[in-house]
Amino acid sequence: MAISAERRPMAVATPGSSPLELTIVGVRYVLITALAILVFMPFILSFLGTFKTNAEVTAYPPRFLPNQWHLENWANTWSIEISGAGSNVFARWFFNSFWLAIVNMTTQIFFCSLAAYAFARMRFPGKDLIFAFIIASMAIPGAITLIPGYVFYARLGWINTYLPLIIPSLVVPFGIFTLTQFFKSIPKELEEAAFIDGASRFRTYWTVALPLSRPALITLAVILFQGSWNNFTGPLLFLRDAKLLTLTVGLNFFKTQFAVEWNKILVGSMFNAIPVLVLFFIFNKYYMEGASYSGLAGQ
Repeated sequence: MAISAERRPMAVATPGSSPLELTIVGVRYVLITALAILVFMPFILSFLGTFKTNAEVTAYPPRFLPNQWHLENWANTWSIEISGAGSNVFARWFFNSFWLAIVNMTTQIFFCSLAAYAFARMRFPGKDLIFAFIIASMAIPGAITLIPGYVFYARLGWINTYLPLIIPSLVVPFGIFTLTQFFKSIPKELEEAAFIDGASRFRTYWTVALPLSRPALITLAVILFQGSWNNFTGPLLFLRDAKLLTLTVGLNFFKTQFAVEWNKILVGSMFNAIPVLVLFFIFNKYYMEGASYSGLAGQ
């Protein structure tokens, strides 16, 4: 099945445009500009806040630019020291978040693609029922399983380890559903040709299905990486040692009962946003292809 998307020309004003057309185009650009300001202004204000003193961040009425640019806020945030965790703990939090997101993303892509390929190409008893159960599980709020999960992992001795953050999320229902639909769109003739050449089922999956699914895989990988990177509840619930914390939870150490260092929290938030932004800009082409497919798959 071939899927194509027609690109519609963008409305622009030309010398021969009527006053009504000029007005419509002008209103569109005003609305787009206003929307862009609403979307990007919080990020811009947060970035500028990283160069302010804590008093300037909380001042009212707020100032757009700092009175003096405090570049040392970035260095002071990175070199934070916590009792029992030693120095350079911020770098440790960043590394913990990064490797945990990489491990989760890699394992989830592998196991989700395996399961999705089985649902898309193989026949086995109860396939439709199992797939329906997986889809239905997406409607279950994650908060429902937090307390039972904590009790279960505590009995296994997994508390204060990364196992509760990795093992339960090896298979993601959303990933299985997305990749199943993509695998179904791949012409079966390509796989049949591989079978004729003597390829096994796994080799066909590895050398034919996966390469053809690169847009969907990269799109899903970015989403899964972002989900693991921004995970707050899991590390907060299962990790106790400050050295094991991820960046999202570690930022709470800048908030005490006596003061909140908002400027350093903003610096930490910038560090927290950088990896996801970098991934998006690197794989933007594939991400948009995957998003386009998602919107056209049902047509």
